[in-house]
Amino acid sequence: MNRLTTWLALVAAPLISGAVAAPAQRSAEEVVRAYTQAANDGDLEKFLAQYAPGIRKYRFPGELASEGLEHNRQVYTKAFASYPDLHVEILDLFALDEMVVAHDRVTGRPDGKTADEITVYEVKDGLITRIEYVKQTVN
Repeated sequence: MNRLTTWLALVAAPLISGAVAAPAQRSAEEVVRAYTQAANDGDLEKFLAQYAPGIRKYRFPGELASEGLEHNRQVYTKAFASYPDLHVEILDLFALDEMVVAHDRVTGRPDGKTADEITVYEVKDGLITRIEYVKQTVN
C-alpha cells in the first residue's frame, strides 16, 4: 500500500465502521458557566442556546414563572436591550450530576443596586431544562 492508501484506510475505517466518537457532552457546570458568560456578553442567541425547548423556570418553592424557549426569547430580547450593563458574577458554584447550585452577584441593575442570588439549575443532555430561583437579596 502506498502512503495515500494507508492514510485513507486509517481515516476512513472508523467512519465506515461507525466507530467515530460522539462529541463529548458538556458537564452541567460547563453549561451553567456558558449560560452566565453569554448573559454577560449580551449574546442572546448563545444565551438561549443553553435552554432546552421546554425550559421551565420557577420561583421557590415551586411557583411556575416561565415556560418555553419562545417565551424566554421574548423576555430576554427586551431585557438584553434594556439592561446592557447587567453583569453576573458567579461567587460560588457546585454541581452534583445534573444539578448545579450557583450563588451569583448581579451588578449593573437599572436601580444601581446589587443583587445576590441563589439559583438551582437542572441540566439534561447538555441543556438547561429547569431553573429554580431560590433567593434574591437586593442591597
